[in-house]
Amino acid sequence: MDPVGKDIEGESRRRHGAQAQVPQRGLAVVATVIFLGSILGRVLGLVREQLAASRFGAGDRIAAFTVADNLNTLVFDLISSGMLEAALIPVLSALVVAGAAGRQQLRRVTGVLLTLSVSIAAGLAAVGVLLAPVLVRLMTSIGERGNRRDAMATELAAQNLRIVLPSLVFLVAGTVMIAALYAVQRPATPSLGGAARNLCVVAAILVGGERYGTRAMAAGVLIGAVVLAAMQWVSLARAGLRPQLGFDRSLPELREIGRLYLPVLLGLVVSSVVVIIDRNLAWRAETDAVGAMRYATTLAQLILGLVVAAVSLAVLPQLSYHHAIADDSGFSSKLVQAMKLITVLLVPAVVGMAVLARPIVALLFEHGQTGPEAADLIVAALLLYLPGHLLAGYDQVLIFSFYARKNTRLPVVIGVVASVGYIVTAFALFDRYQMRGLVVANTAQFAVHTVLMLWFGRRVITLDGFRSLAGTIARSAGASAGMAVAAWGAWRLTGRWFGSLRIAELIEVLVPIIAGAFVYAIAARALRITELDQLVQTIRQRLRPGRR
Repeated sequence: MDPVGKDIEGESRRRHGAQAQVPQRGLAVVATVIFLGSILGRVLGLVREQLAASRFGAGDRIAAFTVADNLNTLVFDLISSGMLEAALIPVLSALVVAGAAGRQQLRRVTGVLLTLSVSIAAGLAAVGVLLAPVLVRLMTSIGERGNRRDAMATELAAQNLRIVLPSLVFLVAGTVMIAALYAVQRPATPSLGGAARNLCVVAAILVGGERYGTRAMAAGVLIGAVVLAAMQWVSLARAGLRPQLGFDRSLPELREIGRLYLPVLLGLVVSSVVVIIDRNLAWRAETDAVGAMRYATTLAQLILGLVVAAVSLAVLPQLSYHHAIADDSGFSSKLVQAMKLITVLLVPAVVGMAVLARPIVALLFEHGQTGPEAADLIVAALLLYLPGHLLAGYDQVLIFSFYARKNTRLPVVIGVVASVGYIVTAFALFDRYQMRGLVVANTAQFAVHTVLMLWFGRRVITLDGFRSLAGTIARSAGASAGMAVAAWGAWRLTGRWFGSLRIAELIEVLVPIIAGAFVYAIAARALRITELDQLVQTIRQRLRPGRR
């Protein structure tokens, strides 16, 4: 049993005079709410990238926006994003366990966190706007040696950065409020936040893309952040959990959050170095490399976002509850359940996307300013990304399991080791393989991290848990193999039969997906993959008319 972090739950119950009250809501139910809410966001994310590919291509213009967006994300991660799962949700979930008095304390803690984080974000955003050209050079200076890009792309990146940086204020505010909503098992509004942000970017491209280029996209990012924060505030107010703003730094929960987040912050600093190296090398690679990696990542993370994020964010508060009441058996059972649920969804999704990579990229991206050569580069990046994203699914849940036990140090140490592995692999492969070498290095990084997390998490998972998970993986792999054959055959046949039609690209994707899903469902039933049956039943219940 991990003794780290037990004190805060016990102290919370003693301080508020409440018995442990674990909210009873099934993992599949919460994961389904997040999953359904995220579908719209991911679809709009694809529309966003389709519009970007068509209007801006995969060359300098989208590279300039991507560099600015990456810089904005780096600062956001350091301030707030990495804190969400590592510290905010576990600590706030412990307050929920303490009962009504704990919920009142949650309002105070959330308010102080909002005040502090927004103040820090505003200061950093102001400095970043002033130093935008310097920050852009940080991301591209290595790449400027002998590459084909000119000063206009660097200047455009600085312009985009000045537009997106103020979004930090609203993103960090939204993150704090999202943590509070997840802690009380109200995931609907947080799961719709991504859809709101992507819708704003889509609208901005449609309205201003022709005139302002990628700067319109940057404006959409800023507007989307404002909308995201407003949505979370309204949801908290409706739940009776409106934050009490203030600067009370004496709250013990703040010290606990700081203690948990410090190792993560140090790990994020290392990760930021990795991202900076990656962007610099990508800037120096093929002209379309940055754009191709961006679009391929969007497709790969479509699976990761819909499946892994839904399950991981659903299980984290529940794992925190079990740890708070020292229920090791329940903790292990819930963790294995989450990993099995990821298996039955992620394995077929990754296999299916690998088989249909070419027609999917042709349908979504090979239009307008993105031609066949750029499309081929996107396909190559996607195929090399997918193995790493499959491993990242298990890795994410394992990381969250350590966070739930208030152990943030070990995942950070493992992250540093994996980052070193990325840097070594990237420099070893880049000169010969360019973009492909960077993507392989990214997949190798995920592989190292996942293997180490499994090794150090073996006692929590238990031998019986590993056996049960291995059985689910074997059955899902078998069903996915049959699905892959059916999807590939359907793609080849539809291409032969409908290749002359204008809607051939759509048919070559939809028909194989339907055929593959049908075969997987039959194989899953034959192989007794019960987790899939449970998930389908839960979705039906959530979609039943009249059900809230």
